[in-house]
Amino acid sequence: MATLLPPAHPDVRVWLVDLDAGDTTASLAVLSADEAARAGRFVFDRHRRRFAACRAALRRILADELRATPAALSFAYNASGKPELHLALDGPRGAGRGVNQDAPSLRFNVSHSDRYALVATTTAGAVGVDIEKTRPIEDVLRLARTAFSTNELETLTALPAGVREAAFFAGWTRKEAYIKARGDSLRLLEDFDVALTPEEPVRLKRVAGDAQEPARWTLLSLAPLPGYAAALCIERRAPT
Repeated sequence: MATLLPPAHPDVRVWLVDLDAGDTTASLAVLSADEAARAGRFVFDRHRRRFAACRAALRRILADELRATPAALSFAYNASGKPELHLALDGPRGAGRGVNQDAPSLRFNVSHSDRYALVATTTAGAVGVDIEKTRPIEDVLRLARTAFSTNELETLTALPAGVREAAFFAGWTRKEAYIKARGDSLRLLEDFDVALTPEEPVRLKRVAGDAQEPARWTLLSLAPLPGYAAALCIERRAPT
């Protein structure tokens, strides 16, 4: 079941998907053969069901956005594994099979954690989204050393202990959303900084070697439901 969230950005639509709702048989029916095979390789039934539900929800959302059918969609992947739409134009517009050939280029991104997923779509530019289930962390600073830049770690260390976990998940989801928007999984987490503290505007603060890169992106925090942190990163439109 997918729910369209209140707008966080005028150019982006974001859906919250409950991966434990709905029928697994119906989900599997709209998957491609390779997606169904991937689902079948999961050892645990819960993981298989959630994978199928996530891929089926993604297909249905994209098909609805394009006035297509889920079966008309296929995906290509870049070198870092980021998926992009590859449309099978197998029918005339309005025939119920093919894709609307007049539709603008649609970008999307998907993220899942535990039983929930987020799907973001836009025609404005590259987009990334991330969702993480929050949880108590015994040593949040030790974990942050593996994921944050030196500047971010210093900021996190200076915060009161009671707010560090929230700042960690805010920073983690913002960094992941930016990486996913770029489609560049090889970018080092040390190479860029995001805002962490509640007092700071949510933004990409620094990218090593590229002073103009932060101005290229809008970074936003999302609050899709209690117990989860999430973030959205969208490429800004070029001036016209």
